[in-house]
Amino acid sequence: MGSVHHRRDIGKFLLETETLNIHARVTAMAWRKLIEEEIPEDALRRVSLREYLDDGELLEAVRAVTRAEEDFKERNSVQRGGPSDC
Repeated sequence: MGSVHHRRDIGKFLLETETLNIHARVTAMAWRKLIEEEIPEDALRRVSLREYLDDGELLEAVRAVTRAEEDFKERNSVQRGGPSDC
């Protein structure tokens, strides 16, 4: 599972991670740690503001928060006229 990394597209990262996890069956704290190690620090900070009942709820929050962070960086990059570093 360590071969999958977040690179500018949280949807693709989570899809690849979930696909690999079908066989690995990592759950609970270990699963959360794998995800949290790959998302941007600002997104992690926002996701960490509350507790999640299950892995699915956490993944939806990670997807929403990280996508918002990616969109922000992309908009900021376009306004400045350079490539983003998401």
